[in-house]
Order: sequence, then structure tokens, then C-alpha cells
Amino acid sequence: MRCDLTKRRWSARSAAASTILTAVAECFAMNAAPVFDRVYSGLKQMLREGRRSPGARLDPAALADELAASITPVRDALYRLTGERMVDAAGEGFQVPLLTEPDLRDLYAWNLQLLLAAPRPVDPPVGNTAAGLPASIAERAAGIFAGIARLSGNCEQLAAIHALNDRLHAVRIGEEHWFNDCGDELAALAQAESREIRVLLGRYHRRRIAAVPELLRLRYRAHG
Repeated sequence: MRCDLTKRRWSARSAAASTILTAVAECFAMNAAPVFDRVYSGLKQMLREGRRSPGARLDPAALADELAASITPVRDALYRLTGERMVDAAGEGFQVPLLTEPDLRDLYAWNLQLLLAAPRPVDPPVGNTAAGLPASIAERAAGIFAGIARLSGNCEQLAAIHALNDRLHAVRIGEEHWFNDCGDELAALAQAESREIRVLLGRYHRRRIAAVPELLRLRYRAHG
């Protein structure tokens, strides 16, 4: 009888311990998701804005201190950004992807090909004015190109444009310093009708492909 009582007590204690562990795990999971989202968003914005030079090492411990987080969510976010091709997982750790002239030309050319594959809009893709668009040239370009890609109705095509917008964002910041009419170009694209949009897209991208050496120097010089 004493043995049965002991077993019942151990069973009750085990059940209580299991309940506590489950509650702790659930609490940790609930807290971990917001932390990861914050760390991921912070790292992605840092990379989009070009706050690290191409080829720069990304040290998880240093980034964890900077973002007031532990190393685990930082590493998880870096691996996710590696999948998005915004980070390279090199043999010795993480780094900002190197960017060469052929790389940048390919990015511009791929962006153009995706946009030309979208149906030509009957109405302007963004609207007849630039009112309400973000002030940043890079953000305005991203919004216009996403608007054009959205017309395709193809989720994969839109996702590809979003990814290119992220990878080209830092370079587009430099475009504003090289070209003095980026705002006019984007306004024309935002107002373009069906028969004009392909011509304007081609002109926009060819101009940047021709200026790749200068734009690349601006990208690296920001940290020189």
C-alpha cells in the first residue's frame, strides 16, 4: 500500500513538472517569435540601407549587442537572410555579399526582364501623381516596380521583384547622388500609360547599367 502511495505521489509530481515545463516552453515560444521578428527586421533594414560595406563580416555576437538580443535569434535571422541572398554564409561566418560590376548589371537586367514580363497596365501603375509616395528615391522605385509586377497576378513574379528591391536598395540610394533627375524618372514611370511603360522601363535600366562602375564606386565609397 505504501508503494502504491509513493507511486501516486511521484506520478502527481511528474504531471506537475510536465505542466510547468510545457508552460515554460509555451511562454518561451511566445516571447521568441517577437524577438526574432524584431532582430530579423533590424538586420534586414541595416542591409537594405547599406550600413555595412559589401564583403564586410557580420559577427553574430556584435550584432546581438547592437540589437539588444541573444545570439540565437541573430543567427537564425542571418540564416534566413542568407536564403534571401542578402547575406553570404562564408566558411568562417557571415558577411555582406560582395558586389561586382557583372553582378550589378545582372541585377538590373533581371529586374527589367521581370517588369517587362508583367502585363502592360491600362492605367498608370501607381497613379497620376507622386503624391503619397515615399520621399526616398529607393523606396519610391521599389513601390513603383512592385506595383507593375503586381499586375501580373503571379505571386512568384511579385516575390522576385520584392527580393530585387531589397538587394538593390542600397545601390538605389547611391543613384540619387549620381543622377540629378531620379525623381522625374520615377514620376514619369508612375504616370506612364500602356504604350509608354516599356520604353521608359528600358531607358531607366539601360541608363543604370551604363553607369554601373560609378554606382558601384558610390556603394563602396560610402564606407571608405
